[in-house]
Amino acid sequence: MTYSIKDFTSLKQIPNQRLEKILVLLIEEIDVNYVDKRDQPLTWSINHMYSCSHLSKLVALTRGLEPEIAGIAGAIHDLYLIRTGIFKEHGPKGEALVREFLTDYNVAFGEEFGLISEDEFEKICLATKFHTDKKNQSDNKFIELIKDTDAFDRLLHGHKIPEHYQPRCKAVLKNLNLN
Repeated sequence: MTYSIKDFTSLKQIPNQRLEKILVLLIEEIDVNYVDKRDQPLTWSINHMYSCSHLSKLVALTRGLEPEIAGIAGAIHDLYLIRTGIFKEHGPKGEALVREFLTDYNVAFGEEFGLISEDEFEKICLATKFHTDKKNQSDNKFIELIKDTDAFDRLLHGHKIPEHYQPRCKAVLKNLNLN
């Protein structure tokens, strides 16, 4: 389904039930699988998980993409980093963990909160796998969304932005009419 910001101007509700449950599960994941040695502080990962999720939903609306799936991808794209504490290659290495996590979600909670469809599954997993490749553009709008919001969220949190992140940050500013 294609979404538009116009679909939500009545301010009724943006679908969010699956995302909210997944955020709870991710916090439980952090509690159970905590590792002391980390390339980035755990507080950064938690803050980034939430803010990137919400930012991804917002930008998805401006790009005609599914906001809830964007929010899930924004929340879960750093799962490898959250579980292991290791930043290096966390996108490609994280794809398998995200597949496992979403499969477990579907089995345990899909009936109650809504299943993640195969198409949605692929969008989230591919976005996770490729989100660290910020230098290259793809034809996949969903992958580009997560690359862009991930880069922009780092800017919002006060991190130094490499030059190759800047076009992605500018794209988000343009989507939000802040350029």
